Amino acid sequence: MRTKALSALCLLALIAALPAAAQFEAPLLSKVYPNLVNPGGKSLAMGGAFVAQADDATAAYANPAGLAGFGAWELGLSGKNFKFEPRLTTQNYLENPPGTITPTSTDVYEPSDSATELEFASLVIPVFENFSLAAYRAVNLRYKLDASEVPGGNYRAFYVNRGLTSSISFDEQGGVDLRNELYGISAGYRVGRVSFGAGATFNKLRYDLTGGAAGGPHMIIANADNGNRRDVPDPRIDAVVGTSVESGTKVGWVAGLKIDIAEAPRLSFGASYRKAPEFDVSYSVQASYPGFPELPTISFACGREDPNAPGSGTSSCGTFKVPDDWSLGLSIAPVGNLTIVAEVQRVMYSQFNDGYVPLFSYTGCPASAGAACTADQRVRTVSKGESDDGTVPRVGAEYTFEFSSGTQLSLRAGWYREPAHGTKVALYPDQDRNRQPDSGSPAKLVNPPFSDAFATSFNGGEAENHGSFGIGMLIGRHLSLDLAADFGKTSRQIVLSAFFRL
Repeated sequence: MRTKALSALCLLALIAALPAAAQFEAPLLSKVYPNLVNPGGKSLAMGGAFVAQADDATAAYANPAGLAGFGAWELGLSGKNFKFEPRLTTQNYLENPPGTITPTSTDVYEPSDSATELEFASLVIPVFENFSLAAYRAVNLRYKLDASEVPGGNYRAFYVNRGLTSSISFDEQGGVDLRNELYGISAGYRVGRVSFGAGATFNKLRYDLTGGAAGGPHMIIANADNGNRRDVPDPRIDAVVGTSVESGTKVGWVAGLKIDIAEAPRLSFGASYRKAPEFDVSYSVQASYPGFPELPTISFACGREDPNAPGSGTSSCGTFKVPDDWSLGLSIAPVGNLTIVAEVQRVMYSQFNDGYVPLFSYTGCPASAGAACTADQRVRTVSKGESDDGTVPRVGAEYTFEFSSGTQLSLRAGWYREPAHGTKVALYPDQDRNRQPDSGSPAKLVNPPFSDAFATSFNGGEAENHGSFGIGMLIGRHLSLDLAADFGKTSRQIVLSAFFRL
């Protein structure tokens, strides 16, 4: 019985030896939204296009070159509510007659979750003319999702109905909770029309795989519908997966440039680059067969591998990295109190999958073997995930009304297009059983149809448009309040910011 089960879906519960990024075969992690919009309500309301303006305390992180223009102390606070609504897709299959597998239907899961954070707090201190320092705290990655929100309490990545015999399935139970908090110090200096800025960031990562709403651990479950039966070719396999961040605080940096090209019309150019650190992460796994109590549980964690497990000697020590990004932008005030901004941001989304972790081994008949696939022709494979880097165009506008009391009211709106940046997964041969994909082309397994199933579940996501709008008030030339909202198909953000100038 055990041999038959391993021939279809072999849970080796081993982590690959190469350094691993955030991703492994977790569907809930396949659509991580990194929230790399510049902080603050003014920026968000204008589509996140802010590097060419950088004229409030959020410049410390968005573009530290903007700090050079501060002539007074400024304290800034900004809170954000995140809403996450990714679209997860599953392909279902039917095996009838035996050996003939056809796709039947596609299921769409749309779980949702939310989180509220103090996304930014800072203090800007002018040291002398044209030179300022800033100290700040920011949250530049926030993602939270729980499979308990979908029907059945699990997300099902694929399903093969084997008629009256059994079924093959892959489910994820529980949730994910990602958060990167950073503390930074930045400085800006101005020479003529050109300003320079740079700073260091000190980052603390939280990377948790949580249990479901009903409690219990985070689990990857194979063949869940077969229960604990011993009379089926594909018995249930449970893998409890956990993570812990081992590296503590890590250092990154940010640099910026701002050029005031012309005074009439006001025309500015801005540029910034943000470099995030890499964290050491320990993965732990416990894999068991509920229907086979006589079989031992395979259990290990980083630095404590099971020497008796298949493929032993590999490592469950990995890494996690928030993507680096850079931006170029222009700001122009063509008439009166109207300001128009445009920006292009490049995000290295591929860094989410550098050193992807294969957790399962998949064995099946390749397409090249044809219908009469023999046991000798079956191929053992492991998965490999990747994401594409992406370019984000951003545009926004602001119109300001001035009142005799010194109060100003600003109306803002913006747009940006988030490129597809989810994880795409393919299966590669693992002939030497070293828990790493062999070089060359992916293998297409058709019985079971693992390759097509993963292509559906881990499809890389879709590009989506975001619309934003907001309002800002300057009261008494000392207090600024900004409220903004951003809406996309799979995410929503609402920000309230306050800035006080002495």
